[in-house]
Amino acid sequence: GRGPGSFTGLRTACAVAQGLALGAGVPVLPVDTLATLAEEARFAWLKMHPQTALPQQLSAMLDARMNEIYVQHFHLNGTAYQPLAPCTLVPPQGLAEAWLSDPSRLLTGNVFEVYADRLPALPAGSTVLPALPTAAAMLRLAPALMAAGAARPPEQALPLYVRDKVAQTTDERAQVQR
Repeated sequence: GRGPGSFTGLRTACAVAQGLALGAGVPVLPVDTLATLAEEARFAWLKMHPQTALPQQLSAMLDARMNEIYVQHFHLNGTAYQPLAPCTLVPPQGLAEAWLSDPSRLLTGNVFEVYADRLPALPAGSTVLPALPTAAAMLRLAPALMAAGAARPPEQALPLYVRDKVAQTTDERAQVQR
């Protein structure tokens, strides 16, 4: 899992992956966190709605801490969700109502409880599927990523950082609490 995610967690994951891959003499396979979340939501949808087609659009959202959300939009391509654009970082109240208001879009992630009081109102009929990225979802993505040539030499197991600032100052934390 290359990210986005917690600064320390990403660095640890990449270091472990590098060490194992160097020791085994194999390449690494970087897997994006929000692509993993989209896959977990796809898998959960199919288990819950086996007779219903997957939604064509999906928005994956994870709590990025510091009052921000990682967001990435996906489109169904065959049986897999493909990213439409890179991951972005937005405040909860900054989520675009244009795509939140599309009831045919599947919304997934962990932000619906965390930021419930600050998210724009969802229209009736919106489909929210609370989910988190899992190792099983990464493993389901791996064959297609390998076939697409995404494997890299171990020294290229690098974190995906979306935010440069990884912590708030004491003054910033106090201001948030006020």
